[in-house]
Amino acid sequence: MKRCERCQKNRQLRFFTGPRGRICTTCQRKARSDATHRRRVGKTYGLEAGEYDALFKAQGGACAICGGTRKQRLSVDHCHKSGVVRGLLCRLCNSRLLTAARDSPDVLRRAAAYLEAPPAVDVLGPRYASEEANNSRQRKRKR
Repeated sequence: MKRCERCQKNRQLRFFTGPRGRICTTCQRKARSDATHRRRVGKTYGLEAGEYDALFKAQGGACAICGGTRKQRLSVDHCHKSGVVRGLLCRLCNSRLLTAARDSPDVLRRAAAYLEAPPAVDVLGPRYASEEANNSRQRKRKR
């Protein structure tokens, strides 16, 4: 057994590379992944060392839109016209929500208004999907 200098865990010798290895392979992989991410974010979005982490901390460690936390890193969202970095988003908000809205605030405002006051309730009154219809939809999804 040997203690890793980075994570301070006692690990078996097979977790260390070479006879003088001081950092376990798990910590080495994590450090390499972080360095690669920093380099890619810096090259692609112009963020300097520590700016991604500062933005992540300022957002409370969550997606700027849905507030959800994910196991994966948050994506750097930017305006495709001007190139301005807007914030960090989960992959669902970045790839689906904003893409579907075509980055238009007006579309998102209309979507919010639609959800808050659906027009069908005003025209028809409250209608509820039948239990049978819900079960049918669920069966189709499973196929």
